[in-house]
Amino acid sequence: MVFYGAIRSVLDGNAPLIFDGDRFTDYINTAFAGWLSAPLEFRPWAYPPSFLLILLPFAPLGFFGSYVAFQIVTAAALAIALRASTANSLPSGALLAAVLICPASAINAIDGQAVFLVAALIVGGFGLLERRPYLAGLVLGLLTFKPQFCILVPIALVAAAQWRALLASGLSALAMMIASGLIFGWDLWLRWLPLIIENLASPNEKWIEYGRMWGHSVYTCAVLLGAPQRLASWVQLLATLGAAISVVIAFRSRLGIREKIAVFLAATVLAAPHSGPYDGTLLVIAAAFWLMARAAPLPLWCWTLAFMIWLLPMLSPPLVFPVARIAPLFPVLLIVLLLRPAGPAESVKASAPAG
Repeated sequence: MVFYGAIRSVLDGNAPLIFDGDRFTDYINTAFAGWLSAPLEFRPWAYPPSFLLILLPFAPLGFFGSYVAFQIVTAAALAIALRASTANSLPSGALLAAVLICPASAINAIDGQAVFLVAALIVGGFGLLERRPYLAGLVLGLLTFKPQFCILVPIALVAAAQWRALLASGLSALAMMIASGLIFGWDLWLRWLPLIIENLASPNEKWIEYGRMWGHSVYTCAVLLGAPQRLASWVQLLATLGAAISVVIAFRSRLGIREKIAVFLAATVLAAPHSGPYDGTLLVIAAAFWLMARAAPLPLWCWTLAFMIWLLPMLSPPLVFPVARIAPLFPVLLIVLLLRPAGPAESVKASAPAG
């Protein structure tokens, strides 16, 4: 509803509406009243105008048509990226089934969210990094449509000394910005940039209450465990810093590309100041890549950990299920397991080429 409501508002000449959280929420409650069991409390548009470029091709399909088409197209993109990443090392059907039918993916489809697209760009972009760095950069630059998931991209590319990919990612992001400005008007960017800066300096209380507190970020879980908001913000900042360091270590190491992608996926979830249960799809992929990097036969504890990560969104959000307040420990644990020195058998497997 937020995605379709935003692109329709812009196309109908009412672009300023999407930058007023209260008015936009009222618009959604009115326009989609027949789809809602109760009015939404607060649902702002927080994405950059470049995201509207991605939504534009779906707008003519109507609300339900665009919702279905967006989920199918982005799931297909993720499937293609995952099939390319597995090569001959694992039956691709097993990985696709584990990812696309996991609880996080079901929540993503029900919510109409964009995690399939985020995962496809990360897996596909980094999967191309060693063979086609320019194309990899162009793909990774598209992640700027959801800024909290692209902040670690330049860090990874610098750590890997992939300067061509870094340049291409910057050009890709710039092209999206210019195209959205030319198509929708530069006024959107002039409104969005100050709004984002203001929210970073002094977050909207409604957004914290109805947005962040219903997610499972480090900040959210720290607050729910009793930390004051200021301390929780510092804990989130430290988690983001730790995630960045782990990405640097991974991309400067001799890990295989799948292991590097797994570290990046886990670090991205850890670093994000806001994430929902649907973003658990990223952790499911990271866990699958971690299992693939280990020597067979896998001990029971490995399968148990992977299954707990797969199942975790069923106990979300942490605001309702106290046990889920340990959710940030799972990306931390995955990162530690991926970066720890491998045994002889694991070293052989990790050094094998992906293809």
